[in-house]
Amino acid sequence: MRERFVALLSLTLNADFAHDQILARLNGLFPALASKVRVVRAGGYGENGDGTPCFLAIGPNVISVHLYPGPATLETSEALDEVCPAWFGSRANRPRAHSHVIVRSEQDINHPAEALAAAAAVSMVAAAMISIVQVEEIIWKTGQVSIEPQAFQLAALRLTIPEIKVGHWLAWRSFEGPLSPQGRPSVILGSKGLAPFFGRELETVASTLSKVEVEKRALSVTDFLILHGPPLFDDMPLYVPNHDFVRLRLRDRGVIDPNPVLLLRIEAGPAAADVLRKSQSLPATGGFGRRALT
Repeated sequence: MRERFVALLSLTLNADFAHDQILARLNGLFPALASKVRVVRAGGYGENGDGTPCFLAIGPNVISVHLYPGPATLETSEALDEVCPAWFGSRANRPRAHSHVIVRSEQDINHPAEALAAAAAVSMVAAAMISIVQVEEIIWKTGQVSIEPQAFQLAALRLTIPEIKVGHWLAWRSFEGPLSPQGRPSVILGSKGLAPFFGRELETVASTLSKVEVEKRALSVTDFLILHGPPLFDDMPLYVPNHDFVRLRLRDRGVIDPNPVLLLRIEAGPAAADVLRKSQSLPATGGFGRRALT
């Protein structure tokens, strides 16, 4: 069983909400999914914080919404970035949270397609909550990512169209790699937040490309893997739109991460004619929404 998806919504003011408000906002934000959204268990909270959690479903995915006093915590030794995007300044100077809402997936996840659907459902419910209460910051717990609420909501609104990107679920950390044989510096990139989808994080082989170029290729690969979920195998070749070929290798541990990783190696692309003949075509699944929520 993989880690469940959780969105933490920091509030600096008293807030009250109920299941019927969340349901109404879900239907308003995602009208194409109206027939798939329902209340599983009624609940809600008053301004004094008293109340009970509510449970809603989007398709087969049950999502709980809880209110807790005080600021949200990650319950881990790893800290969020020092600069918080919600107020574009030092996290040490952030407004103190009066309370926080926890939006959480409730079903067990054992397959990438199930993880994709659950992550989408949590994002949609969190997006609905942003329209109901005054949220100061969204923390996507599995990726340890801090996101400005309006930016998160805009990303969630794209969950039902084919061009969806999933970067708001992941964090990337770069590390200095060893010098190349020519004495050039290298960079290693590691993900945080991919393990709930595939049971392991992604780590790149040390590359002399710039950090921006390595991250661009890594994002293309993770988008493909999460959205289309092909079976993973060792020495798996992939083609990404920038005409590079990459290979995924399954390793028991990474250079940076001591746990099992997907090791990503970026390779030189072939001639254009070979690209057309050998590249993998993306399956016509109808995009994120259809794959995730049916």
